Amino acid sequence: MGSLLCRKKGEGVENLKRVFSLFVLLSLLCLALVGCGSKSSEDVAGDLAKQVEKMSGYKSRASLLLQTGKTPQEYEVEVWYKKPNFYRIALTSKQRNITQIILRNEEGVFVLTPHLNKSFRFQSEWPEKHGQVYLYESLAKSIVNDTARKFQGEGENYTFEVKADYQNRSLTTQKIVLNKSLEPVRVDVMDSNMNSMITVQYSSFELNPKFDKDAFDKERNMQAAILDSVPVVADATARKHESSFGLIEPMYLPKGVSLKGITRVKDEDGYQIVLRYQGTYSFNIMENKSQATTASFVTGDPIDLGYTIGIMTGDAKKTLRWDHDGVEYTLSGEMPQEEMIEVAKSMFNQVGK
Repeated sequence: MGSLLCRKKGEGVENLKRVFSLFVLLSLLCLALVGCGSKSSEDVAGDLAKQVEKMSGYKSRASLLLQTGKTPQEYEVEVWYKKPNFYRIALTSKQRNITQIILRNEEGVFVLTPHLNKSFRFQSEWPEKHGQVYLYESLAKSIVNDTARKFQGEGENYTFEVKADYQNRSLTTQKIVLNKSLEPVRVDVMDSNMNSMITVQYSSFELNPKFDKDAFDKERNMQAAILDSVPVVADATARKHESSFGLIEPMYLPKGVSLKGITRVKDEDGYQIVLRYQGTYSFNIMENKSQATTASFVTGDPIDLGYTIGIMTGDAKKTLRWDHDGVEYTLSGEMPQEEMIEVAKSMFNQVGK
């Protein structure tokens, strides 16, 4: 009887040991699972930096909504990036069905405007100076560099709220949403009042893709885009619009600046209009019919004007060139780049006089 009691007591102790061991094992497993599911802001930022460092490139497609002007503008954006510094960014306006391409290869940086058969080639460190909202590495850099970032890691995505560093000085904050694979889902860029001014909604993102040998070749991209583009002179109305144009004036002027004179000069292609402004800053705006052009080795940078891509050149005296609706604009003078951009943006959707 005594031996039976001892045996049962021993079995009870062993059962308690097994239950305790199982409890400890389950507790450790739960802790491990909880730890895996609740990464910190620093953890995700570190993983993102590693992914960008290791990747060989990417392809992405997204819709871009700009609300920085009076009329919202929608674009389809396709980005190809191949390390270390090859880029192809195609921006297609949904309203006008016109595509412009920013290209960077071993020959330099190009801005291609295929429907006008126009291209600029220049020496530039673009896009290193300023981030671009549609570039994955720019978004990653914004997240990694902002130590005051706000972070949410619940659900299927990671959401960061960080500083915005773009050419538009009124944009101060951006909300970047990544999925758990650290691929971009959505970006909202906001002004100081937290109004959403730019929205990028991604439809596809592919890491480490393969590219054709001539994927970043200027001639291939120019000719392919020309074939895909809608001709500017598609009908009689468009031909009439392109052959003549009215005076377009900016709606924005820097404080202390006023219009001092307007000159119309005839040339072999019709005429040029020159607007002269003086005051705090002195500058001119020249308007003439867009012509097919190939310019090489201009020192400058592509400038996103929202409705088109411009080209900024010069140091103290700067020149900003852009095309829109068959008209070429050239703004030149000694004034801050930010002011030039605001003047150019304010000329969108103005009725010719």
